[in-house]
Amino acid sequence: MSVNRQQAIKPLLYLPASAPLPEADILGAIQAIVFDATGGGDMRDMASEAAPARTASWLRFVRIGPVENITEADLDGVLASRIDGIVLAGCRGPADVQKLDVQLKVAEAIAGIAEGSLEILAEYATPESVLSPNSLKGVSPRLKGVIFSAALLAESAGCALPSEEMDAAPVIVAGRAAVVLRAREAGIAAYDVLPGDANDEAVVRRYCATSARNGFSAVAAQSSRQVALLDPASLSSRNSAGVDR
Repeated sequence: MSVNRQQAIKPLLYLPASAPLPEADILGAIQAIVFDATGGGDMRDMASEAAPARTASWLRFVRIGPVENITEADLDGVLASRIDGIVLAGCRGPADVQKLDVQLKVAEAIAGIAEGSLEILAEYATPESVLSPNSLKGVSPRLKGVIFSAALLAESAGCALPSEEMDAAPVIVAGRAAVVLRAREAGIAAYDVLPGDANDEAVVRRYCATSARNGFSAVAAQSSRQVALLDPASLSSRNSAGVDR
């Protein structure tokens, strides 16, 4: 999968684990929903919605991790909900991806489902991951992409996020470059997480254009509002219906 064709891949959408599904126009504009289950609450039970999800144009992922915190019960819940894949939070490099791959093989065997049914997207937003000298190529056939978050890397490294008054810190610049290069080397997608406070069309579009120039495949939105701003037709239909997020 080429990592430099931004328009070829729809965006991801991050949502809290307990969030309701967005409207149909938003679902049609995304590649996958990433339900964030790292907050300590129960993982979203989506078993009742599994059948339509399997035939829909968008996928379901659940965000859990770091890998050493993922339990057998967590994976049992993932498989029971028939989720399409896992976003590995706090990934520190290829070894974490390989460990999760092994855990999933065991869980799939116990559940009696085909090996490799679940995909992996790895968040590369820790100092260990962006500085890792090890390639992601061939690490796991499940690994379909890496996700970069400037906010998470800034928090981990103790540096400031870019703003209108301040350019991106060298740590952020280096992190973006590392993620794109690792994705290109492995032949997988690279996603760039939009800032959570980007709720203006001009800001969102400028950020997406920058991501594309930097070599990312697509962005990851943090709200339905951001997805709508990426899709003018969707935004127009929502505004005409009196919906504003």
